[in-house]
Amino acid sequence: MRVTIDGREYSGATAVALIDEIKGLHWGTKADTNAEGYIALQVGTYKRMMAKELKLPEGDTEARALAMFRAIAAHGAWDFKED
Repeated sequence: MRVTIDGREYSGATAVALIDEIKGLHWGTKADTNAEGYIALQVGTYKRMMAKELKLPEGDTEARALAMFRAIAAHGAWDFKED
């Protein structure tokens, strides 16, 4: 999987791995944010930017992360590829 955010490309085997790469490059290793925390951050950002809720499935973090990447990419904010 690959995602391009603000011109920078990130890659990972899973959606959670993408989140880990993004966090590692921007928040450092001491940041107290797990994948669910990052998803919550993006849900809040989406709500402020789009003026609507980002509905994600209940369940495991991987499914929620994948849905988050797909939804944000659908609005053109990120380029997301599942390859």
